[in-house]
Amino acid sequence: MFPAQEFTVEVEGREFKILTRGSGPETFVLVPGIGVSPRYFAPLARELAAYGAVHSVELPGFGGTRAPRQALSMPDFARLVRGALNSAGIGPAVLVGHSMGCQITAEMTVSHPELTRALVLLGPTTNRKERSALQQGWRLFQDTLREPPQVNFVVLSDYARSSKRWYLTTVPEMVGHRLEETVAQIDVPTLVLRGERDPIAPREWVAELGRACPGARIAEIRGEAHVAMFRRPRTVASYCLELAARA
Repeated sequence: MFPAQEFTVEVEGREFKILTRGSGPETFVLVPGIGVSPRYFAPLARELAAYGAVHSVELPGFGGTRAPRQALSMPDFARLVRGALNSAGIGPAVLVGHSMGCQITAEMTVSHPELTRALVLLGPTTNRKERSALQQGWRLFQDTLREPPQVNFVVLSDYARSSKRWYLTTVPEMVGHRLEETVAQIDVPTLVLRGERDPIAPREWVAELGRACPGARIAEIRGEAHVAMFRRPRTVASYCLELAARA
């Protein structure tokens, strides 16, 4: 119903792909987590496309994009994603980050609050009490046991397509980033959302982020794990639309 259009942009020599669906009064930008492409956003993007333009970002080095040579911090990712959106004429927007995408969209919001209408942090990393690659790898393994086979196929096949060197280069940047300090600087309507069975973003970590971010709301999707938007796109879309109405 809403065919997607893909285009590629370069910012500071880094390659981005942007997949766009729909049109309308609202603008949504979806930023995925480490190692994955926007494919796992497809059900959510189709839901949101009924209400506006939905732009799903493929980050450098993941999915089918070229890997950078040097490590990027979360603020670096944020600057480059913002540059890619500017090059494509996209914004202001409701930003929806998933997993590491939460760290990127939060940094984007702090650096350019005028370009973020509202912010949805879905399954945010990295839990302050488990800031090590080993602990996060264990949580990822636990999550695969809780996800439907379709999600695991998409995520694991994206991992296989991504640059292994770049994935391992990015892990320390993700693990070391202090999201709780970043969200404390945010002053736009914000929702921190998790799946009830998400081992990567546990309830106490989401509650901590909610307390740290002025005026943020927290919510939980019953029965879902980390990639909650895949099986419950309508539920996640309703949260996004409700937040956008407050912006």
